[in-house]
Amino acid sequence: MLLKVTKIKSGYGKVSILHGVDFNVLPGQIITVLGPNGAGKSTLMKAIAGQLPVSSGTIEFSGTLTNGLSAQEVNKLGIGYVPQEQNVFAELTVMENMKVAAMPFKDAGSRVDRVMDHFPILKERAAQMASTLSGGERQTLAISAALVAEPKVLLLDEPTAGLAPIFVDRIIEWITELASEGMAVVWVVEQDPEKILTVSQMTCFIEGGRSTAWLESEILLEPGRLQQMLLEDKKCSK
Repeated sequence: MLLKVTKIKSGYGKVSILHGVDFNVLPGQIITVLGPNGAGKSTLMKAIAGQLPVSSGTIEFSGTLTNGLSAQEVNKLGIGYVPQEQNVFAELTVMENMKVAAMPFKDAGSRVDRVMDHFPILKERAAQMASTLSGGERQTLAISAALVAEPKVLLLDEPTAGLAPIFVDRIIEWITELASEGMAVVWVVEQDPEKILTVSQMTCFIEGGRSTAWLESEILLEPGRLQQMLLEDKKCSK
């Protein structure tokens, strides 16, 4: 098991959001995370990434307990995280964003070069301010900056929300390629999940701060099955 989350509880200050989530990820898997608004999906990603404290339960990565580690320490272990918003430094150029992401590593320059070589669009925009990028370009930069750390698990929180279909397709193709090379990807999605379900192996439903169901993603592509599961989650959350 690459990532094992066992009955974790977490939240913001005295406000508890997660009430006992179980979550497992194998190398090369794409895991889709679904659930209603406010279910705790983003909170789960932040807790795994070390950005929120875990009050109880455990998170293990490659056999190492990550409870209590800082976000930077978790990142250096091999867990990358791309939040839905504020995921780039808008006041910096594309290249400066990449260099900031590489700062914790001794071979920073070569790491940036490897990622930039893989994405010509970033090379073309290297001197451009991140604030002037299109939505799709900005998400490409955010994911690329996370890849500088060469993570074994990549956590994505709604990376295609509001993007044009062409960018959605490109990011899905890109993530599928990364997974085929052995990287595990955990993908939170709320809008139009069908495209992501076609490339993911398993889907976890989060409702009321708990993991309520684990299903093979292909099952959810059966007519009416996804709507049925989402409706059941809504009923449970009332």
